[in-house]
Amino acid sequence: MKSGEAFDFLAPTLEVPMCTGEKKLFNDLELWELLNLQPSTVLDLPTRLTNEYGITADYIANALTPFLIQSIGKDALEKRFGIDKPSQYFVGTTKHYSWPKAAAVTGIGSLNIINVPVDNAARMDTKALEERLEQRLNDKQAVYAVVAIMGSTEQGAIDPLSEVLEIRKKFEARGLSFVVHADAAWGGYFASMLRERRRLRAPRDGRGFVPQLPLPRYTEKELLSLKDADSVTIDPHKSGYIPYPAGGLCYKDERMKYLVTWKSPIVYRDDQPFSMGVYGIEGSKPGAAPVAAYLSHEVLGLHREGYGALLGEAIFSCTKMYCHWATMSTLDIIVTPFNLLPAEKEGCPDPKKIEKQKQFIRERILNRPNIELVGDEDAWKLVKELGSDLCINAFACNFRIKDQVNEDIVEANYFNTRLFERLSITQIKDDMQSRPLILTSSVFTQDDYQGCLTHFKNRLGLVGQQDLYALVNVIMSPFPTEGNFSGQLAEEFRKIAEEEVKACYKRNEKTADLHGFVVQGMDKLHFVHLPMFDMENHRRQLILTGDLPTDIMSKYIEARKADPSQIFLLGNAEKATLDQLLGDRRFKAVLDKGMPSKNQPHWLDNFEITNIRVIRNLPLNSRYLMPKYPAQMPFYLYGSAAQLHIDHALVASPSIQLCADQVQLEVTSGNVDIGILERGAIILCQTVPERALQPFDTDTEKLVSETSFFFKAGQKLPITIHSDPNPDSVLNVSTLGEPFARGTIMLGENLWVDSKMINADPNDVHDEDKKEQDAHSHSRFMVPSDVTKPVGQYYKRIAVQKEWQQVLHPN
Repeated sequence: MKSGEAFDFLAPTLEVPMCTGEKKLFNDLELWELLNLQPSTVLDLPTRLTNEYGITADYIANALTPFLIQSIGKDALEKRFGIDKPSQYFVGTTKHYSWPKAAAVTGIGSLNIINVPVDNAARMDTKALEERLEQRLNDKQAVYAVVAIMGSTEQGAIDPLSEVLEIRKKFEARGLSFVVHADAAWGGYFASMLRERRRLRAPRDGRGFVPQLPLPRYTEKELLSLKDADSVTIDPHKSGYIPYPAGGLCYKDERMKYLVTWKSPIVYRDDQPFSMGVYGIEGSKPGAAPVAAYLSHEVLGLHREGYGALLGEAIFSCTKMYCHWATMSTLDIIVTPFNLLPAEKEGCPDPKKIEKQKQFIRERILNRPNIELVGDEDAWKLVKELGSDLCINAFACNFRIKDQVNEDIVEANYFNTRLFERLSITQIKDDMQSRPLILTSSVFTQDDYQGCLTHFKNRLGLVGQQDLYALVNVIMSPFPTEGNFSGQLAEEFRKIAEEEVKACYKRNEKTADLHGFVVQGMDKLHFVHLPMFDMENHRRQLILTGDLPTDIMSKYIEARKADPSQIFLLGNAEKATLDQLLGDRRFKAVLDKGMPSKNQPHWLDNFEITNIRVIRNLPLNSRYLMPKYPAQMPFYLYGSAAQLHIDHALVASPSIQLCADQVQLEVTSGNVDIGILERGAIILCQTVPERALQPFDTDTEKLVSETSFFFKAGQKLPITIHSDPNPDSVLNVSTLGEPFARGTIMLGENLWVDSKMINADPNDVHDEDKKEQDAHSHSRFMVPSDVTKPVGQYYKRIAVQKEWQQVLHPN
């Protein structure tokens, strides 16, 4: 509206209402006020220019072209108007992956899709939303929209849309406005249950009767608020039962669609009143999906007697399945639904009340004909309070070992992963006939779900900050409850869970076993335990000193001098736990050159190691490990004045074991006290960025042959040397203080590298390998000591899930 520009004649008279309710000349609006005009105000402008000033549509279009994001791009437009802070979207952490993807495609940037925490029911925490909006208001950073998820794909959760709309009113009064979008892609069709109520009718004999379960009052209230949202996503190919792809975008003010309009001279003619081809990113659009949606809507009807009846019955089926999940736990298996029982929602849940409610469900709800259940007033009242907001059951499983609940999140994730593998179709070769039911899965990340996930893990008996691998059961059919088919499905799941939990026992039961130790040094001997993250018997980073008999020591020294690069492995001759070996401070031992052969006797045996002393004894259970790898690779540095050794500090999994015997230390600044080294110090390799290198290839031979691999004889590494602030705990690099010395270390010839066995899953060993192990177990100091299979499917699946989580939740 500057002098000489297309709309300069409007400057003295064109007034617009601001979001605060005040009116102001458009030409006098500040940037912040422009960014916060209500959608209706913006959409009214072209019409007002025509009606009030007689300006033609073509003139308006031509005048606006140099100012449109479609014409000059987002960056140029923001630069032109001095917008130095990117506008943002606010979405609950349960959002679909299409949100960050769309932000990336449009140039908004996925980092500008801001997560809003959720409560224990996976619904948006509106208090947290207000806090974030308050910050944007104070910082004068515009907000594109707040998105309410009306049916999350993992939990079936409905965000409090009505509260979001009220929050907008509060902030508009203070000058911050934004679009409210309802992502009802999954839950939109359930609004059909709110139209044209009718009484339930059942056949007199009750056969074939599936009751409709009404929506929870909360869900009903929020779905009724859809009419007040500015735009709504709805997917017929989800709860509309329409073949893919059928998706819809509904506007409260249909003029919003003109913001995504692009005309093609080939397919568009001015004499046509309506053409789908000009709206949205796609030009040509398939017709089969909308026709299918139209036909289904006409046949079934978008009301309580049509889609409402079908979805009401599906909700009942889902709730009935929820009852099975909620009451399935046994002495060995723990099954916990994400959604709470009513007894669990009380301020201080009483375990006795919770168990009493579960027993009521077993006796009065499960395994009863539907017609009887509906007639039981108390039972039916409880049914209406159970399950998710819609028809999705998220749940997770855990297990007990000898009456002790497993607390390790990684091991619970492993259990759930195995269940998913048994009950999903992910590859062409998977046999559908062997899957009695089909489940999906998801990873709930601690960073995103925060207190919600912590609460869920507590209910499972799990401790720690790791992400949780959960299972998801979606029921869209009204038929499973008839003839107690849902009960049969639950029983099949229980049987599979009882089979798969045995694999968890193999990983987590602590038993007497054979252990291996890398021998370091030629004066004062050190012994480095061969750890395994996935086997409780060996889930320990352990560095010892001890004494060998004089004759054994002499033979060892002679052999070391003959071949300085030869690795020697010490093992216990009789099975024992690590605690027993350390408690006795001595044990009968065997010594081998390299890994012990299956068919050959030990190199030296029939001797005892004595005077055992611990340098480091650290548990490697997931609850003790760090969630991320350190920026610089840490090592434990220990030994005598004449001979120093290093062992890679294991702080996260999967990882790699790296041991170096007799490294050459050169101190360039500071002083190194031999007393500290005897107790063990920490070194950080300044040029080895562990976070960038992990996870290492589990093919150790291939790894060490790569020219880029740093852990090789003669390699010189710049280091800093630190005191260990907590030698009894897994190293937390962030707690290290300033180094007391700097310098370099040079690796010698005697190196041990293992990226395979340390990460191996004992359940991945094939049957033929197991038979061979059993046949030669007398000559093996470790089970399994020769795992040649790659790291287990659990880690592969978790790695893929983490990659997806980075896409979904980059911030």
